[in-house]
Amino acid sequence: MQTIDKRAHITYEEFNTQYLKKGIPLVFTTASRVWGENNFGPDFFTEHFGEHEMEFEGRKYNVKQILELTKNSTPEKPAPYPISFEIPFDMPGFLKYIDPIHLNYATPNWFDSNLFPYGKFGKNINLFFGGQGNQYSLHKDFYHTNAWITQLYGQKKFILFPGEQDEFLYPGKTGYTSFLSPVNVLKPDLQKYPRFRQARPIEVTLQPGETIFVPNGVWHTTVAPGQNISLIVDQMNSTNYAAWRKDIYQISKQKSLVKGILNYSFALAAGTICSVREKNKVNTKIKYKIS
Repeated sequence: MQTIDKRAHITYEEFNTQYLKKGIPLVFTTASRVWGENNFGPDFFTEHFGEHEMEFEGRKYNVKQILELTKNSTPEKPAPYPISFEIPFDMPGFLKYIDPIHLNYATPNWFDSNLFPYGKFGKNINLFFGGQGNQYSLHKDFYHTNAWITQLYGQKKFILFPGEQDEFLYPGKTGYTSFLSPVNVLKPDLQKYPRFRQARPIEVTLQPGETIFVPNGVWHTTVAPGQNISLIVDQMNSTNYAAWRKDIYQISKQKSLVKGILNYSFALAAGTICSVREKNKVNTKIKYKIS
C-alpha cells in the first residue's frame, strides 16, 4: 500500500505547486507549531471547556463526559461517535488558541468572508473527540471543500482513495448520497461490492501536532487506535470554487429547482466578489514588491 508524504519544511509555493494544484494529500508535521506550545490534551479541554455540551443521538454530553467515554472506549464497546463541536458556535473561546487557523498554508480561504453563512455550504470548523474502536464512514467532503485536519491529541489513521475511484466505492446517485460510500473499508463485503477489490487506498497515521491536507473530491475515512482529539477546518477558494458551485446547485435542487437556482445565484455572486478581492490582494502585493 502506498503512503502519503510527510513534510516538516515546505514553502507555501511548493505546497501549491506540488500538492494543492495536483490534488495530492500531504501531511505537515510541524505547521501547527504556529499555535505555540499548547498541549491540547484531555486535561486542557477538561480545564477550559469541560462543561460545554453537545447533543448526540438525543442525549447531551459535556466535554468531561465525552473524554471519559473516549478514554474507556474499546472496539467491542466504542464510545458514541462522532460527537462534533462547531467551534465558532459551541466553543468560541477555543479560537484564540488556534490563531492563525490557516497555519500559513490553508490560505486563501473564501470561507473567511462573512458572505458565506457559517454551517452552510461546507463552511465549518469542527472539533472531534474519539476513542479506540471509533471509525468514520467512507466519504468525500460535501461541496468539494478541502479538508485540513490537525491531530491535537492521540493518533488517528487515515485511509484515502485519491484520483477517480468512485466506481469502486459505490456512492449514491444524487445529492448528499453521492458523497457517501456504504463500503466498510476494514470489513468490505466483496460479494455485495466486488469492484472494491480494484480500489487503490493509501494510508497514514497522524501523530499529535500533525496536519493532513485532504484535497477536495478525495474519498477518505478514519480509524482511531485510541483516545484522540482532532480539529477540522474546511477551505474553499479559486482552486475548488467551480466544483463547490456545481455542488451547491446539484444538492439544492434535490429540494426544489427554485432553491437550486437561488443558491446557485448566491454562489456565483459570492464567488465573483471573492475572486476579485483575491486578485486585488495579489496585485497589491506585486505592486508593493516592485516599488
